[in-house]
This record gives sequence, structure tokens and C-alpha cells, in this order.
Amino acid sequence: MLDLAVLGLLKEGDLHGYELNKRLKSLVGGYSTSFGALYPALARLERRGWVSSAAVAPELIADEEASEGPARRSRKRSAKPKSGRTRKVYHITEAGEDHLLELLQEDANNERRFRLQLAFCRFLTPDRRLALFELRRAHLVSLQAMARRDPVQSTDPYVRSLFEWDQERREHDLVWLDRLIAGERNSQPSSQTTDPMIDADRSDFPTGGQPQ
Repeated sequence: MLDLAVLGLLKEGDLHGYELNKRLKSLVGGYSTSFGALYPALARLERRGWVSSAAVAPELIADEEASEGPARRSRKRSAKPKSGRTRKVYHITEAGEDHLLELLQEDANNERRFRLQLAFCRFLTPDRRLALFELRRAHLVSLQAMARRDPVQSTDPYVRSLFEWDQERREHDLVWLDRLIAGERNSQPSSQTTDPMIDADRSDFPTGGQPQ
């Protein structure tokens, strides 16, 4: 998932390691990582040809910061190497952009990965974006069906409350996904058709997308 987060941020623009790490932490939902994990990941992405780097002199970074506010500028200066050494700036390659699109279209079964996919889904074409939302919805529908077939048998009220919380959260997520899907469909040309299998799956739910 770190690859997805890094490539998505670099797709937005070139970044040096310190700024990249800060942007990771400000992603929707937060994506906390350490420099000890980030730099090996960047080196691996570079070896695979998905990321390239270039050394930038400190004075060029200072020129870039000249248009920023004084508070942010002072924070960046405090993070600069005191020796005046160059700093690596990372750039996503064409192969990296292709790999990012692959990561954005992976299965949506993992909630944390889906949050990252959603954060960068604007880089997908409308039909691929809709497919991602439908994949996530189908996964949640499957989880709800399994939970109904095999409800928690524990007599512990707290264990049962956890089960109920999971059920309610999935129902809420289904309503939210239905809004995303409807919005995506409404924004697409009317000539596009939807998958009949998807519509068949959705027929099990009343208007609004909540399970019965």
C-alpha cells in the first residue's frame, strides 16, 4: 500500500523525501510511516523504474520556497541539511504512472487500501472509477450476506455489540457507496451502459442501497 500512496502523491507533483513523508501523513485517514520505511521504498521503486530522482541544490529549494508563507518556509529551512548538501527530489516515471493505474484498479477488499484508492481515483477514467466503486460495494454485500448466514453465537453482550457495530457500519458504507456510484453514473454520457450483472446484484436492495 505504501507504493500506492507514494506513486499517487508523486503523480500530483515532484517531491523530496521530507515533504513526501509529510504529505503521506496528511492523506485522508492518515498514512503514517517512518523515514526508515520510506527511503527503502523509494529506492525499490527507483530500481523498478517507477520513480526517478535528481539531486537538487539547497539554493534551488530555497527559490521554490520563496513564494510560500513565512511559517512554512521556516519549517522547511529547519529541516534542511546543515552541511548544504544536495537533496533528492523524486519524480514518477511513465512506467510508474502505468503501475499506479494498476494499483488503483486492484480488488477493493481491503478497507485501508480502498481509502488510498479513493484518494487518488481521480486519475482513473470514469468507467474504471465506477468499476472500483462497484467492486467495493460487491465486497461489502458479500460480507453482509455471510454475517447473516453465520451470526455471532456468543452470549457476551460486548462481543454481540461488536457484531452489530460491524453490520451497521457496512450498511452505512453501502448507502455512501450508492451515492458515489449514482453520482459517477450521472456524470457519464448517457450512451454508456452498465453491467447487467451489477444491476442484478443491486436488485437485492431497496432504494438507497441498504440491505433488507
